[in-house]
Amino acid sequence: MNTNSTPAARPPAAGAAPAAAQRDNRLTALLVVIALLAGAVLQIWVPPGRWTAIVAAGLASWVVVALAVFVPGRLRQTVAGFRFTSTLLIALAVFAILGTLILQGKPEALYRARYGAVAPLIVGLRLDDIFHGLPFAGLMALFGAAVMMSASLRWPLRGRNLGFFIAHVGLLTSLGGAAASSGLGVRGRIDLHAGGDVAREVVVTKGGTATGEMTPLGFDLKLDKFDLVLYESEYRVGYYERARVRDEDGRVMEQWRLKTSFDPDTAKHRLPGGDSFRLQAIYPDFQLEPQVSPVAQGGTAALQAIVDGRPRWLMDGEATQTGDGRLAVAFGWQQAPPAPEGVLTAVLVSGAERKVTIHTADGDASQPLREGAALLGGAVKIASLLPSAQRASSYGTASAEWRNPAVVLETMEGGYAKQELILASRPRAVMLARGGALVFEKRDQEAKAFLSHVTATRGDEVVNATVAVNDPLSFHGWTLYQVNYNPKDPTYSGIEAVYDPGVPFVFLGFALICVGVFHMFYLAPRFATGVKRDEPGPAAAA
Repeated sequence: MNTNSTPAARPPAAGAAPAAAQRDNRLTALLVVIALLAGAVLQIWVPPGRWTAIVAAGLASWVVVALAVFVPGRLRQTVAGFRFTSTLLIALAVFAILGTLILQGKPEALYRARYGAVAPLIVGLRLDDIFHGLPFAGLMALFGAAVMMSASLRWPLRGRNLGFFIAHVGLLTSLGGAAASSGLGVRGRIDLHAGGDVAREVVVTKGGTATGEMTPLGFDLKLDKFDLVLYESEYRVGYYERARVRDEDGRVMEQWRLKTSFDPDTAKHRLPGGDSFRLQAIYPDFQLEPQVSPVAQGGTAALQAIVDGRPRWLMDGEATQTGDGRLAVAFGWQQAPPAPEGVLTAVLVSGAERKVTIHTADGDASQPLREGAALLGGAVKIASLLPSAQRASSYGTASAEWRNPAVVLETMEGGYAKQELILASRPRAVMLARGGALVFEKRDQEAKAFLSHVTATRGDEVVNATVAVNDPLSFHGWTLYQVNYNPKDPTYSGIEAVYDPGVPFVFLGFALICVGVFHMFYLAPRFATGVKRDEPGPAAAA
């Protein structure tokens, strides 16, 4: 019997691991439910607000940490566990979805108009400001406690777990940056006029509506010049949809609004719902062009003459003139028609007699009718004569210039095609079965870009810059965006001013998380391998 042998460790009892997992699940669900219910009850008396959520989340987070440290049981392990964090992330994702689907920070009247019977529930549960409410603060408190508890279980700091701590410091840094943005961030509007007063304050806005609160900029801002760049007049196919809008009296009305537009080309374009359209034909200078074709019987005699280089068809008894009215061509089948009044020179054609009479102030001169004959020095040419013909009209263009544009619009809905001729001079809507409408129209006086030339001054520092859409100006912590203009006032410019001190910390936190994850995946295994090499092997242990 070997008296030096040590007793073997007893294996865990069967079912111990599943029991511990069930306790963790129950405790996780209990903590999340308590955080949500406590927040929902407390915010009956404490309305949502930027500092409300931050202070509540910070205090509650430390309360959970203290309970996890000093209360016996599995609370600490549960809060630091993967199940707890995963459940929190799911709950936070649900809040993010609700905050995206429900408009935030809008007047109560807008919720009644937009959401109808659900509006009282949204306002009553404070879902109109969900990210500043106490239920969301409770979830953030649990998440912060989970990060700190997870780090405490891996203390002290070593080379193997350095990446873990860096990643968690990054998480806390990003949360701190988000808190700074929520508590200290400012979003407001500045109304400037060229040559007007200097702006030193910002009108704070919430949900796009002015709150009446003023915040100092910390520098002087002046509008030197405002430039409005317009599109050149051009034609397009606009796609419109109905939208419900509220007028100044609070009444809800339906209004057609442009959703997108398409250049006039023959390509196939997709529409919402899977339908499509294309322009089957485009006529820059639309006109109806007569088409004459011979028939065996029942027709009317027709003459084709080329006047001033343009072919023209004349039916029996018709006449045409040049643009200046000095020359006319008239056609009759049985006999030559009389000369039109007020015309100095007229070419009178008789089809049955096969005779052409040229009428001038000096008298008349006749000659046989021959197809291809050139008269008056080529000003008039006889192209062809049809004893029996019929006339129809076709679409055509008088020139390549966009003087009177028209298109043949073909829509494809549910497998059925429909074609319509639309003139830009008389625009009308082509209604679509699934909603929406297409309009061929002229785009005129539409803004392509609006530019504010501003001067920002703080002490001896002077910056001259141009603020444009997608090209903001950053100056002493503020970011200035071009957002508005008044077409009736060319001196006005609307500037949105944003102060967000938490952004650098949020990005710093992201960078730390990336460094920490890189360390955990690629550097930590090297530390682990090094430790194993220093440990004695089986032979040394013997």
